[in-house]
Amino acid sequence: MKDIDSILLSPTGDILEITETPWQQTYTDDTMKVIHIMDSGKSPDLYMRYCGMSACEPGHSFGPAMRDHYVIHYIFRGTGTLQIGENEYRLGAGQGFLLCPNVVSHYKADLEDPWEYAWVGFHGLNASTYLSQAGLDADHAVFTYERGDTLKNCLVDMVNAYDTYKYGTNLKLQSLLYLLLSELIEDASEKSPGSRLPVQHRYIQKAVSYIQMNYMQEDLTVSFLADYVGLDRSYLCALFKKYLSTSPQNYISRYRINRACELLEQTSYPIGEIAHMIGYKDPVVFQKFFKNITGVSPRGYRKEALH
Repeated sequence: MKDIDSILLSPTGDILEITETPWQQTYTDDTMKVIHIMDSGKSPDLYMRYCGMSACEPGHSFGPAMRDHYVIHYIFRGTGTLQIGENEYRLGAGQGFLLCPNVVSHYKADLEDPWEYAWVGFHGLNASTYLSQAGLDADHAVFTYERGDTLKNCLVDMVNAYDTYKYGTNLKLQSLLYLLLSELIEDASEKSPGSRLPVQHRYIQKAVSYIQMNYMQEDLTVSFLADYVGLDRSYLCALFKKYLSTSPQNYISRYRINRACELLEQTSYPIGEIAHMIGYKDPVVFQKFFKNITGVSPRGYRKEALH
């Protein structure tokens, strides 16, 4: 079954052409193109799910809808309206909006001057942190970009990546996603120097960096992490909950399991050895955590990944 977001994004509702490879699906019609990334080798930090661009027909709308990931839209020309909860925004060229997980949204192209935009859907353990640095979240979903054509060019390059790259396509897409977020962060920081990155972020970044560099250590605990960044344990937990919507322990576990998924997909190491490689002394404990997070056993995950 095709991805429902990708199909419904067509202004006419008619898909005229579909091409498919083991890594991506492309949907195109006269007015839009969508790339749905099927590659299972996802970075735990940040990964793209799809991207696309469309010249909408007058009055074309999408929603109300809710997603389990983030989507950024950026408007090239024309106008339209966005509704998130009780808030309604009229937006035009040079502006964009963020759709957050589990938030209902509805947007519609203007009848006289319909918008043309590009979008990218993504997720990852640090997605919310990067967006927060750009001043974007569910309560601050709209932005105006003022650094020229870089953001537009970045999105266009995403959509065209499979036409211009043969072997390093997914790496190119990953680099473009980081570039897009870095541009939004720079733009926000230039408008409000020093105000977009609260001091709490420094602690979060320090803790996250340490986890990513030392997740394989069996003695990596929340108490140790708190001592490392110089905070009380309960305060560190509160910061993780506020900025990452999870606990430090859950972040460590999910990061380890994501690494385990990569090893299961890309290597033939025994499951017990993979458990040790990502910081679990007891393979039974590892298998329990793995199934709790992914819904399948490590052996079952590897079997599915190889098919």
